Amino acid sequence: MNATTINNLTAAVEGMSRYNWLTVTAEAEGKEPQTFHATGINTHMGDFVVFNRQCATGFYTDNTVVDIAAAGENTLTFLTASGTAYTVTGENKAGLAHRDTAAGSLGDPASLIDWHRSGLTEAGEVLVVLDFGRAGQISGKDSGKIKSFVNSNLDGKPQSRQHCRTIYIKAASDKTGYFDPVVIGLYSLESETILTGKTFFYDVSIGETESDTIRAMLKAVEEESNIPLF
Repeated sequence: MNATTINNLTAAVEGMSRYNWLTVTAEAEGKEPQTFHATGINTHMGDFVVFNRQCATGFYTDNTVVDIAAAGENTLTFLTASGTAYTVTGENKAGLAHRDTAAGSLGDPASLIDWHRSGLTEAGEVLVVLDFGRAGQISGKDSGKIKSFVNSNLDGKPQSRQHCRTIYIKAASDKTGYFDPVVIGLYSLESETILTGKTFFYDVSIGETESDTIRAMLKAVEEESNIPLF
């Protein structure tokens, strides 16, 4: 890959990074087109492209990118040395953060609350949905830790669940005491539905510090919903 193409690839990826939601269609000769979604895009090893999927395994181009073409105002096509064309369309999905302007931190879970998706359920429970995009560009090490937790503890390992997703927390507002239950699971950013749920218990299966953090987030969301809290 020559320097001009590398520079063009870097510029193209930076341009598509303006969007927080990408729809990617991969077309290869003799194969059915494959369409998937991504929450981010990066170069990999200089001339590959990786499509990042929040809390899930990313998707890489099958070979080096050898050509790039504009296919619309917010659409680019990346052609690889294998002849596969990846057509990428960017949009801004409601509520999701942009990695370059994110102001949250993994060390402050409350800063990751997705206020667009959090609130009260029809059953009156408090639902907190996190958006890890609010933490900005997450290191490979931290990203691996998040995916490992999701896969091991929230039943996120099956291939059918390896798509854009995040973690949610749900609990009854009047049950946040010692050994009261709280449900933590996976929320699909593609179908906007809950995928999995596992019951934990405050101060027992969740440590005291983590329990207090969860209580604080639930309280913040319920107060934002203008409902009297505990």
